[in-house]
Amino acid sequence: MEPWQKTLRDACDRTSQTEVARRLGVSPAMVNQALRDQYRGDLERLQALVEGALGGMTVTCPVVGPLRKDKCLDHQGRDRKFATANPLKSQLYRACRSGCPHSKLPKEY
Repeated sequence: MEPWQKTLRDACDRTSQTEVARRLGVSPAMVNQALRDQYRGDLERLQALVEGALGGMTVTCPVVGPLRKDKCLDHQGRDRKFATANPLKSQLYRACRSGCPHSKLPKEY
């Protein structure tokens, strides 16, 4: 069992799969499938969510410095129309799309 999977299992043992899913921003079914080693989706994304939200792992963001891995993914997924209202969110939007080593997105800028 991978360390992130143990973290996920331990968190579910302490609370519930539904509560853990809420904290991760995913469905309870996804958590259940991951616990049974039957999840066929993006395991890398799920791993980053677990490591960040439940394990407290961080990456070094070029804009804000230390940032939890799950928050990094959250910023990568933001829609462009919401990136213009706040200068910091605008910087994060551009950084995620301009070669940040933690970004899973194609380079746009």
